Order: sequence, then C-alpha cells, then structure tokens
Amino acid sequence: MTATNAEPTDRDTAGGMGRIRSLRSDSETATFRLLALGSVLVLVAAYVSVLREVTRVVGGTQTLLAVVGVSILVATILARAIRPRSAAVLALLAGAGGFAYYLEAAGVRLDVLGATADDLVADAITLAAGQPLLQMVAADVWTVAFAPAPAFLSWYLVLRGRYAASVLPAGFALGFLVLTGDAGTTVTLLGSLAAIAAVGFGELERRNGSLGQVDLLAVLLAVVLVLSLTVSFVPSGPTTASTPGTGEAGTLEGTIDASPERSGIAGSVDLSPEVRFTVESEQPTYWRTGVYDRYTGSEWLRSGQESPLEDTLRPPPGEYDLVEQQVRAETELGVTPVAAEPIDLRGSAVEDATVTSHGQVHPGSALAEGETYTVQSAVVDPDPGELRRAGTDYPDEVEDYYLQRPETTSSAFDERTAEIAAEAETPFETAVAIEHYLRNSKEYSLEVDRPTGDVAETFLLEMDAGYCVYYATTMVQMLRAEDVPARYATGYTAGEQVDEDTYEVRGLDAHAWVEVYFPGHGWVPFEPTPPADREVTHEAHADVGTDSSLADDPDGTDSPADDDGGESEDDPGVTDDDRVDPADREDDDAPSPEDEQDSVEDDDGMEPADEGDSGDDGEESGPIVVPTSWETVALLAVALVGLAAFARHTDGVHRFRRGIGRYWHGPRGDPDRDAERAFRRLEWLLADAYRPRRPGESPRAYLRALEAAAATEETVGVASEPRSTNGAGDNLVIDPRVRTVFACRERAVYGEGVDRASADAAIRAVDDLARERSRLPFPGRGQS
Repeated sequence: MTATNAEPTDRDTAGGMGRIRSLRSDSETATFRLLALGSVLVLVAAYVSVLREVTRVVGGTQTLLAVVGVSILVATILARAIRPRSAAVLALLAGAGGFAYYLEAAGVRLDVLGATADDLVADAITLAAGQPLLQMVAADVWTVAFAPAPAFLSWYLVLRGRYAASVLPAGFALGFLVLTGDAGTTVTLLGSLAAIAAVGFGELERRNGSLGQVDLLAVLLAVVLVLSLTVSFVPSGPTTASTPGTGEAGTLEGTIDASPERSGIAGSVDLSPEVRFTVESEQPTYWRTGVYDRYTGSEWLRSGQESPLEDTLRPPPGEYDLVEQQVRAETELGVTPVAAEPIDLRGSAVEDATVTSHGQVHPGSALAEGETYTVQSAVVDPDPGELRRAGTDYPDEVEDYYLQRPETTSSAFDERTAEIAAEAETPFETAVAIEHYLRNSKEYSLEVDRPTGDVAETFLLEMDAGYCVYYATTMVQMLRAEDVPARYATGYTAGEQVDEDTYEVRGLDAHAWVEVYFPGHGWVPFEPTPPADREVTHEAHADVGTDSSLADDPDGTDSPADDDGGESEDDPGVTDDDRVDPADREDDDAPSPEDEQDSVEDDDGMEPADEGDSGDDGEESGPIVVPTSWETVALLAVALVGLAAFARHTDGVHRFRRGIGRYWHGPRGDPDRDAERAFRRLEWLLADAYRPRRPGESPRAYLRALEAAAATEETVGVASEPRSTNGAGDNLVIDPRVRTVFACRERAVYGEGVDRASADAAIRAVDDLARERSRLPFPGRGQS
C-alpha cells in the first residue's frame, strides 16, 4: 500500500527554504525600490520648497505646484514609452520653452535675444554668485520656468531604475539654488541626504541586498550630516562686493540702508546725531537713498539689476521743477543721497556710480569724507486736483513692479484697508485716506517689539505704535491692496538749515516714506508718519546728541507750503480743501518733503530719549533658556540614527559590553550565574591573547587547544594557534587561575553548583588577570 503522507525529504525542505528566501528577497527588493522612489521625491520636494518660498512672496504658488505635478505625471506615463535619451531631449526642450517664456515676461523679445546675450550671461553669473531669486524681475515666472524640467527627468530616470542618474537633475536644481543663497542649510541637507538615500537604496535593490545592509547606508547619511555641520557650503549672499550702507548696527539708518539690495525692518532702534552730509540746494526736500519694490513680509528687497550711470536718466512723464543740489560727504557714505527724481549727476565721486531699474543711484564704492557731487533732479509737485484726475491707466512695468504682495496676506488686512478707503473714489483719495488714518491712529515710538509675522499686517491690526519704517511699509501694502501702485523709499529728511540754502543732515534724520504713482505725473511722495510726534522725538535726540537745536518753530521757517496753514496747492496730499475727509484731519502738514521741512524734517526713527530705559531694570533674572529649533532636533535625530546604525554595523554594542565586561563583573546575584559570567569574561581575555572559541568547540576543548599551543610555543618557540597582535599572549592559558575559574564554571553548569565564596573567588581571579594584562593604570596594577 502506497503511503500518502510521506515525510518530506531533505531536498523538499531545501527547496521550500529556497522559495522562502526568494520571496523574502523579492519583498526586500520591492521595499528598496519604494524607498529609492520616495527619496527622489524628497529631493524634488526640497528644491521645489525653495521655489515655493519665492512664490509665497511674489505669487504663483498654485501654478508652480501644478506644473511640477504635471511633470511628474507625464514622466510616469512616458517612463516605459520612450528611451532615456528622448526623455533628456524632452526635458531640455521644456527647459528652453520655460526660459523663453520667462524672457518674454521679463520684457526681452526673442528677436533681440542675440543682442542681449551678454546681459543674460551676466544675470546668470550674478544669480550663481549669490543674488536671491526675489531680486529677479518676474521672479514668479522664473520659478515656474525653472521647476518642471528637473522634476520630470529625475522622476523618469528613477522609474527606469537609473538611480544614480536620477538624482542629477533635481540635485543640479537644488545646487543652483544653494548658489543663489535661497536654499538654506536645512533644505540643502535634506536634499543631499535624499540624494544619497536614493542612490543607496537603488544599489541595494539592484544588487538584491538585504535589510541588514541598510545600517551601512544610515552610517553614510550620518557622515554627510556631520560634514554639513562642520563645513559651510551655503553662501549667505552675493559673493561680489557690494557697497555697504551708512550707519551703525542698531540705528535706524543702519537698518534701512544696510545694503543697496534690501532694507530691513527691526524692532527697537537708536538714532545717531553724527553729521552724514551737507546739501546746498535752493529747495529743501527729502534726500532719497533707496527705492524698494518687493515686500517679503519681514523686509524690503529691490528687484532688477543695476546698470552703469552713463547718460542722463529718464525724467518723470509730467511737469516737474528742476532742482540742483551739491552734496558733500561729511563721513564715509555708502549711499548717494539725491532729491527724487535724479536725472543728471556730475563729479568724480559718482564716476563709477550705478542706477537701478527704479531710478535710484548707488555709488560704485563708498564715498570718502570731503567728496562732493552735483545732482540735477526733476521734482514732481503736481496740483491735488490734477492727481485726483490722474486716473488708473498705469504703464505695464509699473503694475508689474509695484503691486506685489505676499500670498500669505490675510483677508482681515484687506477688509480693514477697504473700510479705511471706503469713501475714496480715486487712487489719490485712497492714498490720502490711508495716510490720514495712519497718522492719527498710531503713536510714534522707537521702542517696539519686532513682529514675528507680517509686519504690515501686525502694525495695522495689532500694534499701537511704531516708527517710520512701520508706517511706510503698512501704507504701501494698503495701497497695493487697493490696486494703487506704490513703493517704499528710504533716505533722509531735509536736515537742519545751517546757512542760506545749506542743510546739514545727520543720522537722526534717517527716514522712510511712501511714493505713489500717478499716470501723467510719475512718483509722488506721501508721508504717513505723524509729523508732530516725530518732531518731539527729534528734539529729544537733538538736545542729547548735538549742541545746536534741530527743532525750530515749524511755523517760523521758509517752507512754502505752510504760508496759509497747510492749504497750499503745492501739497499734493495735505490741503484741507482737497482732503477726502478734512474734518478728521488733526494736522495740516503736507506729505511732500517741502511742507515738512520745519515740523518734520528729522523725525524718523526717533523716539523720546528714553531708549536706555528698556524696562529691564529691576527684573529678576530667570533660568537661562536655550532655544531649540525643530531643525536642530531633526538634525540630532538623524545623527543619533546614524550613530545607532554604525554601532549595529560594527557590532559596537557587543564590543562595548565586552570591553567593559573585561574589567567589571557587574552586579552579583546567583553564585552559579556569577561563575558562568566569570568564565565568559575569561574567554574574552583568552580571545585577545590567542583566538576566540570556535563555533561548536566546548570550553574544555578550547582550553586544551590553547594549552597545547602554549606548550608547543615553549618547546619550539612558535605558536601553532593564531595569536593576538597585542603582545599579551605569553603564558596566560597556563596560569593556575584560569583552571580555577574553569573548574568553578564546570561545577556551576554540570555539578552540584557553587557557593558564594567560590563564585567570588572566580570573579576576583578574572579581575586580577584583567588588570595585570591591561594597559590602563588600575590601582595596584603590577603588585602581587
């Protein structure tokens, strides 16, 4: 009768185990592939997140994410339909198309592309040298043009199993953003780790590796992490030298003019009474040093490139007065103060000057004390009625530059702005209404806490006080919310009149104000900062910092706009008859610089001279709290994972326990277990001196083999067993204490057991042997 339930043969068992191992290998291979795919997605997300920070400011986030998503979808569809070479050509065509789209949006016609090739190369070099993307013209279009090609090609290649090649396109994109200074340390590190992980997991998948080998990849990632923390490779800004601004750190002028490309927004600031420059001019005005168009929520940036100052500059489109000024630097100056709008500059001090796309002049190098230059400016001084009738037919370049707002602007900000400008029927009336509201609803103070969020939003909706930077920033954003082109201007008020047509300008005259564009007229200044409060602050600082009074009677000067109580038609935003709601106006000061020569001339940034009293006096000192960011926690977590993986890969935990166990028995308990542990410690010593015990070799056979080797060595001078190279092998195995410990272990395992005294004797024997053979300076070592 044939048996139906025959026992499996060895071949059947081996075949079953082979199938199990094959299934396990296939599962691990699939896991590695998924991890490689996920790593490439993280790498793509790293550079896209940098571009997302740009579009958060300039707009276009939804478009950016959409084109990246479509690129990944197309790559998924074409992964098995076209060859890698065709995919590379397709990616290049997509990149070229995006680049052409950007040039068109930036105003560069394709038919003159050859003539502007040098400029385009220069722009690319400037970007790679550290210019942030936010300073680019049409930065939103640039991000959309730049993003899809690397995402498409990286995802296509990883789906094709080209793991090493797949990290190159997205890695190049991230590397370029590192050079521009837009990619910070955290995102750069994350992208680098993702690239290494993609290659590592891909290799494990390709070579049918096991999960046990993942620890080696973790070690590699940890090494990259440590190197990134010790070697800085992320530039913080342009590598080319830029002319510094003017003023010490912590002062108002040091904040607003610290760099030609950006104007900061600080918390509490101080004012410097130091004389910066003198101006000879028949007409006092604001001396402008910077124009900024791009607001990030926390600072102002200037977009566009600078060009050499060669010919006369373009004048405003409407009527203007020509005003000539001669400026003399009284200290080193990193700015070029001018009355807006400058159309001609002369003098050796400005021979290497440059002009921005916004019409502001910057020195090529810092002006030395005593250097002079002459400026001819076209000062716009329109009639309020003309501004009211100016309309909204703005040039395209004005709308492109000066309506930008961060995408994160809240609806509450827009709603509050709409309420304030509800009765305004023209852009001029909107500007007047907002100016009037800010002047009369906030107090002027230098001592403020810098908001953690959007500065304009916080100032409008939450803060009760601020200085010129806060007023001007908020007004610009409110105007833009009402679709009125506006920009942020910095510089100095007119200063102190020290002689006929001569004005002395100090650091405490530093200021920020608003310029609003009106078709047919150009840029008109508005002053949202309260003049009276600024005057009080100015007087306090003038009394403390200078011997001469800088706060004369505002009605006793030659300001032409004050002859009839502020109702001069020369005041485009201040006349009582022309205000949107003149009954609510508490002061008659004009927003134009001329009207504020006397009552406002040095206001900005000034705060009654109590800034030394910071409110900290008498406060009890509490515990020191070290702030820890989530980035730090994440980096430490990755480092710990890498350290654990390294320990596992090198059997570090076992080595550590073994190293400690040689010299320390640990807590004592059951005598039999202590006897076994003492022999295990003895084995570690013997392994160092001779060799480890082989698998399947009993302790008795192990000792006999070592004793035979020692006897042979004594006889012929050559050991028949491999010896440790630490020079400690000599005659350990024939030491009688070794046999004592072995005998104790035998009784504990196979005999009737051992008592406490015998176990302690075995422990002491191993302790003594370990100390005698250690290089460590144990107390009593070498003593009998």
